[in-house]
Amino acid sequence: MSSDPGRRLAELSAEIRALAANGLHYAEDPYNKARFERLHEISAEVLSIVDTRTAGEITEEYRGALGHRTPSAAADAAVFDDDGRLLLVQRADGSATWCMPGGICDVGESPSEAAVRECREETGLEVEARELIGLYDNRRLYDHRPAFHLYIPVVRCEVVGGELGLSNETLDFGWFTEAEAAGLTLFRGYRTKVADAFRHLRGELGWAVLH
Repeated sequence: MSSDPGRRLAELSAEIRALAANGLHYAEDPYNKARFERLHEISAEVLSIVDTRTAGEITEEYRGALGHRTPSAAADAAVFDDDGRLLLVQRADGSATWCMPGGICDVGESPSEAAVRECREETGLEVEARELIGLYDNRRLYDHRPAFHLYIPVVRCEVVGGELGLSNETLDFGWFTEAEAAGLTLFRGYRTKVADAFRHLRGELGWAVLH
C-alpha cells in the first residue's frame, strides 16, 4: 500500500474502475448494471481529486476510449513439501485436469500477492512467496490459440500455515513427485511449468526461465 495519499487515491480509483468494468461485463440485471455504472462514476470522482481533469471528463474517457489492449496477467504458486513433492489441484471446471494453484491477478495486486491469494482460496494453505521460477506466455505454452493473451509468472512459495482442503474450484489435491505428476492429465501448459518447477527445486535453472 502506498504511503502517498495522492497515489493511494489513484490506486483505489483503478481498483473501483476494475470492479465496475468486470461487473458491467457480467451483469444482466438492469439494476445491477446501473450500480456498476455508478461505481464507474465514483472511480472517476476519486481520480479527479488528484487529476487535472474533471470527474465528467474522466467518466467520458472511461466510456469512450477503447485504449491500447495489452496482455492480462495470471500467477501460479509452486508449493513443495519437505519431501520435495509438488502440490497440485484437480480443477472443478469440467476438465478434471490437474494444475498448480493459480489464477488471474486482481487490479492492485502484484503477481506474488496473486499467487499467495490463489493458493489460499483454492487449497486453504497460507503461503509466502519466495522466488520467481519462470514467466510464461500462454500463446507459446498452449497447444491451441487461446482467446485471451496471458503472461503467467510461476512463483515458488513456502507453506507458513493454514490447513489443506478443497474449495469450490477444486475436486481433489495431492503432493506429487515429478514422475507421479508426469502421469497426470495436466491442464494447458502445466507439463512445461511443472517440469520447470522441479528443475528449479534441483537448482538446475540458475535464472528464471522465459517461455
